[in-house]
Amino acid sequence: MFEINLVPDVKAEMIRAQKMRNLVFFMATVVSIIALGLVLLLFSIKAGQDISLNGKDAQLELMSAKLEDFDGLDELLTVQSQLANLDVIKNNKMLLSRVFTALSSLLAMPNGDEVTISSLNVNMQEGSLVFEAQADAGPTTDGIDYRVLDAFKKQVENMKYDYGRYYDKEGRVIPISCIDDTDDKGVPLTDSNGNLVANWRKGEAGCDPGRSDSLSAEISGESTADSVNRDTNRDVTQVVQIYRTPLFSEWYRSGYMDASGAIKNVEHFESACTQYSVNVSNVWETTNTCQLAPDGIEISSSSNGRDSSGGLVLRFSATIHLDSAFFGFNNAHVIAVGPKGWTNVTDSYIQISEMFSEKAMDCAEGDVTCRGSN
Repeated sequence: MFEINLVPDVKAEMIRAQKMRNLVFFMATVVSIIALGLVLLLFSIKAGQDISLNGKDAQLELMSAKLEDFDGLDELLTVQSQLANLDVIKNNKMLLSRVFTALSSLLAMPNGDEVTISSLNVNMQEGSLVFEAQADAGPTTDGIDYRVLDAFKKQVENMKYDYGRYYDKEGRVIPISCIDDTDDKGVPLTDSNGNLVANWRKGEAGCDPGRSDSLSAEISGESTADSVNRDTNRDVTQVVQIYRTPLFSEWYRSGYMDASGAIKNVEHFESACTQYSVNVSNVWETTNTCQLAPDGIEISSSSNGRDSSGGLVLRFSATIHLDSAFFGFNNAHVIAVGPKGWTNVTDSYIQISEMFSEKAMDCAEGDVTCRGSN
């Protein structure tokens, strides 16, 4: 079959041009419609925003007028500001009472020697103790002995401290208020072998982290009476003894403690300062990284003198900067650890009767023994 094109080439080109024109016109129309729709959409959004902003402005003006009419505005803003700072205040709170038990450890001299304080100035912000003191080499010493002051300086340099939290078998923190680590006189509790221990009042409401009443007064603010009324099945007589220092060999054999010192599956104390580990000789080693006075002691002056009973003493003035963490309110179960062992630093345990003494007098003009001692 044969096809014969009877349409001239010019006519065919005109038809194709008309089709292209129609297509371009159609696309232009579609684009114009879309553009118009976008303009209308943007206009509606802008109008809605204007209406919303106008409403907010009116609401702000109304609230501003109410605030201006409120008489207790200044007091309200002050209270809100203080409430926002409660956590900051709590974290920065420092316990002054720990100063005295720190001094009790620092002044515990060996061999019958004594160091007593005649005046003390405490700066809690800097953690500094500025004091005047006197050193006595003991009742059998005929003259002034400077070795007491040297021994006191070394004792300050070697003094450590420790703090941390107690945990149950599952590794949950036991509330501080549920732990007794001293007796009614403030003396630290120990077992028959002299190991430091604490009594966990597990049976009391709010004292067992694994029970539904674990929101204790320390955390939730709930009173003891409310806890008793809510949980009548508690056993108030259940007391669990917890060792502050691990029973190294026994716990290691039982799997409660590994060679790195990590403890699990037994009630225990986790220290923020002390680490335990086994050396190559299979002997446990203890490392305490918390220095009570990192910068040691600064002796500003010293001179001979006589105490209130007429005995020869060495008078001196000194400054000690204690580690700020030692006074931290959030650091619980704090003890001082020195050459003679540990000393309790709980708030209720303050022994100051033997720390202070009357200021020693200068050597009299004719006191040859006092003036002649070097």
